[in-house]
Amino acid sequence: MRKDTDVAVIGSGFSAVALALNLVELAPPTARVSLVGARQRQGRGIAYATTADCHRLNVPAGRMSLFADRPEHFTRWLGENGHAATADDFVPRGLYGDYVGDCLDAALKRTANRAALSLVDAEALRAQALADGGLLFQLSDGSELAAGISALCTGAGTGRLPLPDEAIADAARPFLVQNPWAEEWRDRVPEDGDVLFVGAGLTMVDQCLLLMRTGFRGTVHAVSRHGLLPEAHLARRADPLPPVLEPGRGAVSEMLATLRAAAAATPDWRAAMDGLRPVTQQLWKGLTLEQQRRFLRHAAPFWNVHRHRMAPDVAAEIATLRKTGRLVVHRGRLQALRRDEGVVVAAVQGRALPVALVINCTGFERCTVAASPLLSSLAAQGIVEPDPVGFGIAVDDGSVVPASEGRLFALGPLTAGRHFEITAVPDIRVQARDIASRIAAGVAA
Repeated sequence: MRKDTDVAVIGSGFSAVALALNLVELAPPTARVSLVGARQRQGRGIAYATTADCHRLNVPAGRMSLFADRPEHFTRWLGENGHAATADDFVPRGLYGDYVGDCLDAALKRTANRAALSLVDAEALRAQALADGGLLFQLSDGSELAAGISALCTGAGTGRLPLPDEAIADAARPFLVQNPWAEEWRDRVPEDGDVLFVGAGLTMVDQCLLLMRTGFRGTVHAVSRHGLLPEAHLARRADPLPPVLEPGRGAVSEMLATLRAAAAATPDWRAAMDGLRPVTQQLWKGLTLEQQRRFLRHAAPFWNVHRHRMAPDVAAEIATLRKTGRLVVHRGRLQALRRDEGVVVAAVQGRALPVALVINCTGFERCTVAASPLLSSLAAQGIVEPDPVGFGIAVDDGSVVPASEGRLFALGPLTAGRHFEITAVPDIRVQARDIASRIAAGVAA
């Protein structure tokens, strides 16, 4: 069975819902918008599907509105729904998922002066070009959806363990958790056994906090290349400084030296980092391809821990765990896993760590064409191609896929090669509003 729509939004995470909601407002009232993705995950993705109160937003509530033109929308929703939270609070992520869900439910209630939004509870598996320039999507329920304009909002999956298969002994594989969000692994950990988290970023922090709430009495080991944990937000945010860097000025090393000097000259270094937010994407685009690759090889880990920070109470709990020896962070690389005398022995830079379970906490993987059957089908037709830096697919500054003649857009992590900072709500909501305006004009034409 084939259905037709004016706009197909492909995805079930935040970026897909944000675009769909903006389209409802901006597209002509006669337009049909189809949101294609698993209904139970719409708007939540991995980040907002959690129900644990210890999993907090890492951006204050006052900067988490779905709508770029209504910054108080989320905090107003909190008050209207009986949640005593201020704009400076870091609220549970599950609560934010409820907010996104409420906004989606409201948009689905058709009104005469708004575009019609419908949900398609299926995955887009493949797509092919139509003669009129649109796309025909083959869906997991066996149906087809033809769209005049489409937007890819498929996000990023969980990163793979950074270890070749031959370095993992067969006997150790049952004790390796590749996706901690998809497996109920905590029930398999002995109360007094040790575990190893591979990765020391925000995913590790989330999983560590959950494990500690199960009555776990052992030690958590975390290993990463540089042994860096995310920095902490302060309870009260300092006002951002004016941007201390200009796009296209100087080599990467010179820019980082300028940033370090500015951070050292202010009582709170976060003010210098936060001041870059309005120009971060332009700074990235001002680098040559080789400079971008050099930044990713050498500077990205340090940028990430300062840029993507922990909520204050989360940081305090992690600091206590480290102080008491419950959490031990190792600098180095995981080199091998074997099974010996009832435990998994992890080789880390020459050290042998005996643990009960190894948990992959490397976070999100880079979006690649090869990892997605949908993107692969589009690439085979010459419609999309990988971004040169290795993040997602190639798009222009307006997030348009160049070969699509303005009929195919991409949002969120799929566009990180072009925009770099495009994984957090404050950035994605601006992108969603801009793309919705472009699509609305295309539909009207």
